[in-house]
Amino acid sequence: MLRVCCKIEITRSWIQESGADALTVWNIDRVANVSITGDSDTLADTCRVELPRNAKWIGSGNVPIRRGDDVVVWLGYNEKLDKRFVGKVREVSAGTPTVITCEDMMFVLRQKSIKKKLYRKCEVGALLKDILPAGIKYETSGKIEIGDYRTTATTVAGELALLYDNCHIKSFFELNEKGAPVLYVYSIFAKERNVSGTFATSKNVISHNLEYRRADDVRIRVKGVSSFLNGKKIEYSEGDGDERTINYYNLNMAQLKVAVKNELKRLKWDGLNGTFETFGKPVVRKMDVLDLEIEGVTPARYQVKAVNVDFGQNGYRQKIELQRKVLNNE
Repeated sequence: MLRVCCKIEITRSWIQESGADALTVWNIDRVANVSITGDSDTLADTCRVELPRNAKWIGSGNVPIRRGDDVVVWLGYNEKLDKRFVGKVREVSAGTPTVITCEDMMFVLRQKSIKKKLYRKCEVGALLKDILPAGIKYETSGKIEIGDYRTTATTVAGELALLYDNCHIKSFFELNEKGAPVLYVYSIFAKERNVSGTFATSKNVISHNLEYRRADDVRIRVKGVSSFLNGKKIEYSEGDGDERTINYYNLNMAQLKVAVKNELKRLKWDGLNGTFETFGKPVVRKMDVLDLEIEGVTPARYQVKAVNVDFGQNGYRQKIELQRKVLNNE
């Protein structure tokens, strides 16, 4: 018999009047509900913790948790826990039940201001080294060159959002093999960082909203627009159907054509599209790959776009949204 269990650790550190470091830790092992959202199309993952209505705090009885406190969430079955979220408290409700809303380490980057600066022949890794605060680890999908680039946002998170809007370069935090948060920045396709397991209708797919689609049935036209620091723009389009415009920064025509073709490849493929629900294990994270066996459809490997976790009295579930089919030659 599987029994759901959790551990939530909330920590606050400060410096005492004596100059010594001080630390307060709150451990929570009973909740009404935990929901975690993770999507590769958004900068930040979020976590919502709802405590039982009868929860009591030692001491004054008032909720001691504050905005900016550190949060780590483990979820699992039968005391075998997996780290599912690392971040900061964003908000604490004043009513009953207590609801603690958290954001991953992008919370820190929203607070970190940056200065406007012009980079000649900018490489994204060098840019990140300049703008990220100390202690934030990062990784990129190889060497990403974006030509001349000027930072214009007021915060690090704001600049990461502009990198996506202007250069189609995405950023998000992931947990590495040691469970530490790492900022991952990539262009076009993210790495396939982990094969999370096999999911089948006869085994561990609880329900699904999946539909089979053929590449030829996907009618879409991708228009790539490359902008330069001097205000000049060049365009290249390919495909047919509804137009989707993708903005890039400082790509020449040859590079722009490759980028547009890659985007079409990402959007047009034969296979399943949609969402399915499974149990809390095996753990699936955004951008993982998984093997999917749905009755009546040829088994195939897919990359994950988003994972929404729901944990509580009704069990432990993951709702998984597919990103794309992984081709045999990838």
